[in-house]
Amino acid sequence: MKSRPLLRWFFLFLVSFMAGSATVLADSGEKPSAVASISVITITGRISNRTLEIVSASALNVKGDPIPAGLIVLLDSSGGDGMAAMKIGRLLRQARAHVFVTGQCSSACMFVLASGVVRGAPAYTVGIHRGRITVTDADGKILKEVNASENPKAAAALRKFEYDAEVYFAEMGMSPSLFDAMQAHTQKGVYRLSHTEITKFGLVGFEARYFNERVRFYDAQNGAYKMNGSELRRRTARVASRCGEFQSDRKQFIACYSEVLRDRYLN
Repeated sequence: MKSRPLLRWFFLFLVSFMAGSATVLADSGEKPSAVASISVITITGRISNRTLEIVSASALNVKGDPIPAGLIVLLDSSGGDGMAAMKIGRLLRQARAHVFVTGQCSSACMFVLASGVVRGAPAYTVGIHRGRITVTDADGKILKEVNASENPKAAAALRKFEYDAEVYFAEMGMSPSLFDAMQAHTQKGVYRLSHTEITKFGLVGFEARYFNERVRFYDAQNGAYKMNGSELRRRTARVASRCGEFQSDRKQFIACYSEVLRDRYLN
């Protein structure tokens, strides 16, 4: 029986998703393993309800919050389903995920980035635009865009989503100016954010309460991992650009993240 198209909020998208623990490279559809204390989820394509299901299962496997993190999320996605992305974001915030952009993060992907208790993204890797309503099939394939100005139901759905997005950003501790900037870009394509803009909007950095907790944690360490809050911010800010090349090798990313935190002299 042929599935009916769905009217749904979508952003731009790519085509694949992988999830797994630090010791397993899981292909799309493979169940993640949790044999290690550090889990890594890599989102490299279209964000959909299927992505949500895999992330939900993976987040349940997170145990503890060791060095460098209990859960690391790596992003290289041009977007997808904004509603699913916000649900993913709330799961990741609850799981205290450290989220890094290792390729690009545009449109709906930005909601996932915003959820991290630790967030990192190099300049011009994050793209924003105002939302659109599309008609999709059950697999999330976009069949056509809907002109909200000519369709009252689409206009109402868009207004509802924009309200939900603004509430979500506030919940995640983002600057109100992030939503304003997103709404201001109505052209096709995305507006890519500079380092100054990413920082201003709160898309890089720490969730405040988690930062205070982590400062106490590292202050209690001995040796190279012992550091104060300023040093923790400085070292963590280098992770996305320095370790992004290891997106496809979870063990190497974890090792790189640990090294960046340990070595105060790395550029």
